[in-house]
Amino acid sequence: MSPGAKNLLSRFTGLFLDPADARVYAAVRIGFAFTALLNLMQIWPDRESFFTDAGMVDHETVRKYTVGLYESVFYFCTDLSAVSTYMLFSGAAMVMLMLGIWPRVAAVAVYVWHLSYSIRAPLVLVGWDEVLRCTSFLVMVSPLPSCWCLQPAKARRKAAAEPPPPRYGLTLLQVQLAGIYIHAVLARLGDEFWMSGDFMSFFLLSHNARWPGLWVLNYGTLLKGVTYLVLLLELAIPVLLMVRRWRWYGIAAGFLLHAGISLMAYNLMLFFLSMLMLYLSFLQKEDMDWLERKLGRRG
Repeated sequence: MSPGAKNLLSRFTGLFLDPADARVYAAVRIGFAFTALLNLMQIWPDRESFFTDAGMVDHETVRKYTVGLYESVFYFCTDLSAVSTYMLFSGAAMVMLMLGIWPRVAAVAVYVWHLSYSIRAPLVLVGWDEVLRCTSFLVMVSPLPSCWCLQPAKARRKAAAEPPPPRYGLTLLQVQLAGIYIHAVLARLGDEFWMSGDFMSFFLLSHNARWPGLWVLNYGTLLKGVTYLVLLLELAIPVLLMVRRWRWYGIAAGFLLHAGISLMAYNLMLFFLSMLMLYLSFLQKEDMDWLERKLGRRG
């Protein structure tokens, strides 16, 4: 094998096997568990409509039209009391994952929750449900080091002596984020409203906008530019994030993009959090050192 090929192979394997900072994994774990818990709390008031046979769609109809296996705990939970019990159990697993209590067991339970409700209630799924389900699987299979966990002092000292975890989990999360943006742009290439630049104007006139109204008609040229800017940002953000010295520009661009979406669109805060959670995987050791110094000074 030539030196160039060896170097390329070494770089590729390094993306998955190089040591990573355990604190970055901990930040992802906490951010994901917190967002998943907020999502469950939003679903809770509608649990009877979404998941019981007395709701929107009965259990047998969902099974009939499910492609592949019906892999859902809601196969056994068909009435309100059973659904409520399972949701409380899943919420407890999210709290355990957030605190680092039996994190692997908790991560498996949280993934099963996301898989189960996605299969049982496909008609009510939105974008962040898909993001959370994929992220829950990646968190489940990623290293879950004993860092930033609620545990005795002896266990913390033992965890501090552990070797650093491999970075494959962070790499997979980064690939997921890049894939979301690339897929979004490719899906819009055949959309006449995006390609003509009119999407943002039509969106802000719809019921999905936070402040719909005829005021939009006065800013057609500006909104056309915003439509193309969104496409440009979704193409640029993965590139910026993958280049280490540019990653903070990518993080800032992503934050502004999703903050703008949450500001102008109604009820998309969970999408904002679900996407920003993935940005945590791009943090580096120096970022965590800086954060701990700042927190230490405040303490």
